[in-house]
Amino acid sequence: MKQLFRQRLTSHLKEMMRYLRLVFNDYFVLALLFVIGGLGYYYSHALKQLHTGIWWAPILIIGVLLVSVQLGRFATLIQAPDYVFLLPRESDIYNYLKSGYKYSLSIALAIQVLLWIILMPFIQVTMHVTATDLYVLLATVLLMKTVWLNADFARKYHLQNRWLSNRLIFRLVVPIITFALCVYVNYWLGLALAVIALIVSYFSRQKWAARSLDWTKMIADENSRMHTVYQFFNLFTDVPTLQGSVKRRRYVDGILNQIKLVPKNTYLYLYGHGIVRDNEMSGLYVRLLVIGTLFLVFIKGEMLPILLSLLFVYLIGFQMIPFYFHFSDNAFVHVYPITNQYQLMSFQKVLLYLLSTVGVVFAIAVVAVNYSNLVTVFGVIIGEAVEIWAFIYLYLPKRLARSERVR
Repeated sequence: MKQLFRQRLTSHLKEMMRYLRLVFNDYFVLALLFVIGGLGYYYSHALKQLHTGIWWAPILIIGVLLVSVQLGRFATLIQAPDYVFLLPRESDIYNYLKSGYKYSLSIALAIQVLLWIILMPFIQVTMHVTATDLYVLLATVLLMKTVWLNADFARKYHLQNRWLSNRLIFRLVVPIITFALCVYVNYWLGLALAVIALIVSYFSRQKWAARSLDWTKMIADENSRMHTVYQFFNLFTDVPTLQGSVKRRRYVDGILNQIKLVPKNTYLYLYGHGIVRDNEMSGLYVRLLVIGTLFLVFIKGEMLPILLSLLFVYLIGFQMIPFYFHFSDNAFVHVYPITNQYQLMSFQKVLLYLLSTVGVVFAIAVVAVNYSNLVTVFGVIIGEAVEIWAFIYLYLPKRLARSERVR
């Protein structure tokens, strides 16, 4: 079973590396370096404005630690056919899951250490802490993440005591109480509670490890985890594994009803309704819009907001491109008495509306935060206008022509 997990892990890592090479291309890495450098600069600048005793600092620390504990899920790499083919060896699956647990724990703990390093300067500035307190807090966070994964491990079995795998208890209640004890009372007291929780979750393993597996829940959890991973990759490249779903959004009908039902607007109707109702595409658009807006709201400066706004406009536009071929596999669209010219014009019109909306939202965010810096305000407005025009009318036709040759 351990050999089976190693084989699947090797295949999984190869797949992840293939997507990561597409995500972290030269342009994105360069933009990421600017973003990280800018965020680091403004973080250090913001720390100089803070002082010890701020009332909201403990709440923010607890919130950040709580979010950090949620990062890093139990990777079982279980597949749907395993329910049939591995069922006769169910008693040996524990060793397989144990290998997955160790792999997941190593990644999760590395994430906790990284976030603790980022948060440490803020804690030192706003709280009365010693170096020992900081390391005790780190140990508490690592133990809390271990407890979280133990509960997720127990969730894979049919339990008699279901509270041992209750996500609400081990993902929210226990971590909140533990971190609150650390920040408001005593760091050692919080560590003691974390140790008790770890002992309970560890020794309870002898009870549930001998019970039958909950295959349905285990497969659903792994599919959900991989869906989240693929959604991240889908922000940057097309992921064939993702299967989109459709949902009507009546609150947008007022805008969509403005499309006149004439032959030349056939693709305009399809693209408008398709993007709005496709959960993957509309969700991607909204997520990038919200993330970009939050970046621009919390970041001040002269050049960084301009670069960030241009980066997110490009990312959103780039992610919309594959939808041009969304209806290509539908045989009925090929009998429409319209040329490809109308198809391209319709897609450009839809993309112009979507990116213009993004540009307006980004411009409002930048003006609200950097209203006194005219260079930044006009830089964002003019830069977005030029980028949207160049992207839609210069870059898009060439990119689609190249994609059609490849298809």
